[in-house]
Amino acid sequence: MASRDGNRHALLLYRQVMRRFRQPLLLVALLLSGLWLARISDWVGWPSEGAAGWLSAGAAVAGFAYLFSLFGPRLAYVQPRADHLRLQTPIYRLKISYRRIVSTRPVNLAKTFPAALLSRAEARLLRHYVNQPALGLDLTEQPLHPFLLQLFFHRLFLAPDRPGLILIVEDWMQLSEQLSDHVEARRGQQSESNRRHSSAAARILSEPDE
Repeated sequence: MASRDGNRHALLLYRQVMRRFRQPLLLVALLLSGLWLARISDWVGWPSEGAAGWLSAGAAVAGFAYLFSLFGPRLAYVQPRADHLRLQTPIYRLKISYRRIVSTRPVNLAKTFPAALLSRAEARLLRHYVNQPALGLDLTEQPLHPFLLQLFFHRLFLAPDRPGLILIVEDWMQLSEQLSDHVEARRGQQSESNRRHSSAAARILSEPDE
């Protein structure tokens, strides 16, 4: 019985998503910091003195975002848990009941997301993984409203032709095996529970009336 949690598998797409913003964020943070320092030191007369606080706030926000782009990908993973599948992004955690999972399958990214239907930014993201299989997770229905899915997850996480998810990880076979073990264990527990309820109901019905 797969009662123990499975391994955490990093969601590789987030590495590329955040890498795209890393250098621009650092440049913005350095530019605003330099301008703020020059203004409070009276090296320049622009912008106005009252804008110095906005410059420092902007530099702090850009600096924090840059640090988040460095460490955020470490927070993005998928993990089979004892009673659900956990899909963790840097800002959102999604729990998927094993009852929703129909099957898992290897996915050819080049066929699933044809280059002609991708934007240039999406094509740049996928080019790092297009030659390796991903794991397709087929569901009875999407775990969230489509608006929320698109808000918290990149489009390339969502299966384009059916309810489900596309998970790009280092070892899709290990994830598939662990996930299948947990799904089967959960179904076995449910079947055993149903048999017990059926047996109890049958005993009650078979008891003679007094």
